[in-house]
Amino acid sequence: MIPEVIGALGLILAAIITGTFRMMRRENSEAHGRAIETLDRIATTVDDIDEQLDEMAEWQIEHDKLHAGND
Repeated sequence: MIPEVIGALGLILAAIITGTFRMMRRENSEAHGRAIETLDRIATTVDDIDEQLDEMAEWQIEHDKLHAGND
């Protein structure tokens, strides 16, 4: 009878551990998905800033030419 009880407790413990790992994996997958979305938004923002900086650099070059011509 004791071996049966120990076997049953082992199965229960294994089921609890398996369920816990599955829950953690699902939560990790959800967190990973949210992280990917956040990184995509950051990448888009960085690209927008890069374009704005390029435009500002071009404007600055043209502006400097105007000042160079007024000396």
